[in-house]
Amino acid sequence: MSRVSICIPTYKRPELLRSAIDSCLAQTFQDFEIVIVDDSPDDETQKMVETLSEGQRVRYVRNPHRSGQANSKNQLFDLAGGEFLVLLHDDNVLMPAALADMIKPLQENSGVSASFGKQYFLTHEGVVLEHESLLLNKKYFRTDERANQIQPSEWSALVQQFPGDSYMVRTTIARKTRYRNDVGECGDAEFGWRLWKHGDFFFVGSYTAADRQNKQGLSASGLPIHLSNLYPVLQYLPVSKELESARVARLKQLAPVAVTGCLLKKARLEAFKILFGSNYPWRRQFLKGVLKLGLVFSPRVVIRMALSRPRPLKRQDPPSASPKTLRTAI
Repeated sequence: MSRVSICIPTYKRPELLRSAIDSCLAQTFQDFEIVIVDDSPDDETQKMVETLSEGQRVRYVRNPHRSGQANSKNQLFDLAGGEFLVLLHDDNVLMPAALADMIKPLQENSGVSASFGKQYFLTHEGVVLEHESLLLNKKYFRTDERANQIQPSEWSALVQQFPGDSYMVRTTIARKTRYRNDVGECGDAEFGWRLWKHGDFFFVGSYTAADRQNKQGLSASGLPIHLSNLYPVLQYLPVSKELESARVARLKQLAPVAVTGCLLKKARLEAFKILFGSNYPWRRQFLKGVLKLGLVFSPRVVIRMALSRPRPLKRQDPPSASPKTLRTAI
């Protein structure tokens, strides 16, 4: 039996899945299996998997009907044969030393339930955006001063330092926690918010994965809608008294874009409640708040026109180094 199960849910992306698989096969730690659950309506992914020479290392299951992300992930947890598992989305890749780096704290400390590292940010074509990668990791507190140590797991989950995929977790704990299928695309964050109760999180200082900017991912309107779904989940999330201020800060950060998402999905009442709730930053965004309040009472076509206009490009700092292609993992 393999020590680690790399679990990959997939849907209609055989080319990207192949890159993910290749990154798994390039690991320096070799005691692993790859488990794939395929929700695709066609057999293109199955044909690709059948061409792999590493057939004995890859277990592939194709669902007769699409089960959805949450159910596919729970299915993978049940299929995993390893003591530890890594959840890897089919459009992302692992760095060659990812398994070796993440398994070490789990083996050395029985109180650690999950481990994770830094993430690169990739273009769809596989080019590393180094400056954006630095900003991404800084935004989610994956920084050198926090590296190679146990994190306060409740805080780590709340601020989403714990990532949505590419983490390693004890298989028994993943099965206990499981994904909920009633929170939509908020499932990854919500899973982390419950996982923290089962033990410590460990942040390794190395880059362990790369997160791809996917052409089929969240659109310009899809991201606000996603965050509008995340907002009420976070709003009613039970947290300790010590972290209530961190939860409120996160809600204040999400509130403006959550209002936009509510307007885009025709949830006018929800938008109104957020606007007049305690978390909307009226002092900082008074004019935008007034505009959005007006949109609450506007026709649908006006809302679309106002919120779907292309935004002017913002000036960005130059990258610290020229972009490079992540050839070792793709």
